[in-house]
Amino acid sequence: MARPLNFGALSRDDLVVALRDLVARGVVSANDIRLMVERARRISSLEAELERLRGGTAARPARRFRGARTPTAGRNASAAPKPPKRRITNTPKRQAALRRQGQYLVALKRLSGRDHARVKAVAKESGVQAAIELAGRLLAK
Repeated sequence: MARPLNFGALSRDDLVVALRDLVARGVVSANDIRLMVERARRISSLEAELERLRGGTAARPARRFRGARTPTAGRNASAAPKPPKRRITNTPKRQAALRRQGQYLVALKRLSGRDHARVKAVAKESGVQAAIELAGRLLAK
């Protein structure tokens, strides 16, 4: 529940002047203020109805000022929490595949355009290990 705002010695007129200034500077729009007032009225009526249903009598529910809307209000309010990301286990087989991929990429980086295409074709047909060996032979020339 939001903390009630304490405006101290500010009068109602001071608050109206402050709101007009905020609207004039573009900090809040008149529509934002209208929505906040409507929301506060709706909450008050719902609280009164709830109190009536519980059997009590609500003479006049306390008025509240909820403050400006937050940027994420409404967007993520009802979103379900995301499940934790799946952690990938680093098996010896995967580690070897990553090592081969790194060797392949390093070998490709140092080749000329024509040799680069040739090594890629070999990798597609015969596998990455054969492509790494071919790249090593081409670089040794």
